[in-house]
Amino acid sequence: MNLSWIDWTIVFASIILIRLVSWRTRSLMRGVADFLSANRTAGRYLLTISGEMGGFGVITLVAGFQAFTAAGFPTLWWSMMSMPLGLIFAMTGWVFYRLRETRALTVAQFFEMRYSRKFRIFAGLLCWLSGIINFGIFPAIAARFLIYFCGLPNVFTVAGIHIATYPALMIADLGLALFFVSNGGQISVMVTECVQGMVALFAYIAIAVAVIALIPWNHAVAAMNTAPADASMLNPFHTAGVQDFNAWFYLIGIFLSTYGFQTWLGAQGFMTSARNPHEQRMGNLISGWRRAPLTLVGLVLPLAAFTVMHLPQYAAQAAGINVDIHRITSSTLQNEMSVPIALAHILPVGIKGLLAMVVIFLSITCHDTYMHSWGAIFVQDVLIPWRGKALEPDEHVRWLRFSIFFVAVFAFFFSLFYVETDKILFFQAITGTIWLGGAGAVMIGGLYSRFGTTAGAYAAMIAGAVLGIGGLVIPNIWEAHHATKFPINGQWISLISSGVAIALYIGISMITGGVRSPFNLEKMLHRGIYAVDPHEHEVKSVGKSRWREMLGMGSEFSKGDRFLAILFAVWTFGWWAVFIGVCVAHFAFNAIPDQFWAPFWKVYLILLLAQCVPAAIWFTIGGVKDIKDLLQRLETAKRDPLDDGRVAHEDIPASSAPAGLGDEEKTLAGIS
Repeated sequence: MNLSWIDWTIVFASIILIRLVSWRTRSLMRGVADFLSANRTAGRYLLTISGEMGGFGVITLVAGFQAFTAAGFPTLWWSMMSMPLGLIFAMTGWVFYRLRETRALTVAQFFEMRYSRKFRIFAGLLCWLSGIINFGIFPAIAARFLIYFCGLPNVFTVAGIHIATYPALMIADLGLALFFVSNGGQISVMVTECVQGMVALFAYIAIAVAVIALIPWNHAVAAMNTAPADASMLNPFHTAGVQDFNAWFYLIGIFLSTYGFQTWLGAQGFMTSARNPHEQRMGNLISGWRRAPLTLVGLVLPLAAFTVMHLPQYAAQAAGINVDIHRITSSTLQNEMSVPIALAHILPVGIKGLLAMVVIFLSITCHDTYMHSWGAIFVQDVLIPWRGKALEPDEHVRWLRFSIFFVAVFAFFFSLFYVETDKILFFQAITGTIWLGGAGAVMIGGLYSRFGTTAGAYAAMIAGAVLGIGGLVIPNIWEAHHATKFPINGQWISLISSGVAIALYIGISMITGGVRSPFNLEKMLHRGIYAVDPHEHEVKSVGKSRWREMLGMGSEFSKGDRFLAILFAVWTFGWWAVFIGVCVAHFAFNAIPDQFWAPFWKVYLILLLAQCVPAAIWFTIGGVKDIKDLLQRLETAKRDPLDDGRVAHEDIPASSAPAGLGDEEKTLAGIS
């Protein structure tokens, strides 16, 4: 084994800690809304920390390793194109604010409000199918990471019985995640993930500092310079030879991020758990600082592995790493596990234990989040609407637990038997497109247009699903017949699918009467005369000055909120200005030499590291405060047995602006 007793002590102590935390939340789960959305009681720090842990699994970490070792720092550079998106989404409340205003417990509940119950069932089934297939390889990647990083044997013996490590580890992983999510639903998920996230923050920093101390920067630069001239791992403008993770990959990603924002439902519980839309918006706003330690460790780990594997100074270590890599027969899995295997040879005692702990945390938090989401979607958006009548609260929660258990079983067997043939990010893109291809048009059209119709929604969703499934099947047939890689990767298929879905949504809606009978958005969003809760910032207010209004800062923003928003805007647009300035200097004047990039990336890493310690302290204090507040609110909250995700009336009547609204009320209702 690669881990010492010190490392294993760190691992087992952390598992015991989170089990104790989870047990504390069990008594607070007293209804369906608790199980699904923590009864909408979460603050911004709890949302940010737990949501980040739930949405970033081992699969995301390994996919990042693959991208970095294939293309280096240019992957980071081209991703800077999308830096303003997070700020713009947060400040405008793009999609999530209006979705929260509907007070729906699931996205498909909103679909029933906006379209029809039959469409809700259809969309729920499609989303569930896409989700569980996408989730299907998560346990496999997490188990393989732990096996190769920890140096676990392929088989171990218990009481004379030989047990295969790979399936046993997946069972243990999924079993722990299942325990947390079944224990207290979204309450348990959020609280345990927040605690794990706070511990992980400091672990990320320790790991990153240790790696930076182990691998001198000049060695890392020398290793990066071994790449071919047209596939530079430092200079993003010399990457013509990079096939997958090039500028087009990230340009398409900007469109898909906007189109599909808040539409992928793997972490759906976090989309409806905030105390109010403003807390949801602030959670999205501050998440950039929370992400800094994770971004840092996601860069320095593959950088260290790449350096050791490509410089003669580390030849002895590289030889041992290569021996372990070539014990894997699949070339796809060799590529996938090369960084974890290298890290097992590189990292010192203690740091290995911290990384193993972080991997277990990321595995459990991501898996219980996804299991909660896909299990809830099947019950809430397929089973109950199909039955047409409510379940008793206890029976409802039992069905949710049964459904979550099925998702865990499916993921286990899918991971056990599915053979990976492509990079992780492209598998995720294709399987996600089955749902996302049409869902973006249906979500945005439903929240922001009055003309969208149920027929248009069906057309968009079916087109996205057909093209997504085709993108999953056709490349395999192509490669079998032509013995070459399919010329269109998953990113491009996602773009094509989305474009077709948008065109069909608009065209079919226009043809089927969307303009003649506009939908009553104000009633669905509880705005104006339909407001149900004038407190807690349930309605976005008008800014007190023109510039604040332009930035989306209404009266619900406190002085502290405004400070954070402005600080984040300055930081974000500062880096974006650097990106634009360097691009202009290169393309217009050819004024950026190769020698510019090594110092640039060094400064970038230093600034990222400088963010980490203040961010860790800040979010830990905020996370503890929010957990205490959540527990107090849940102790005294009144549960509504009717708040179970059902829609009382299948359709909200079509209408233009409600009669009797004055100018101010029209402004609040978002009517021009």
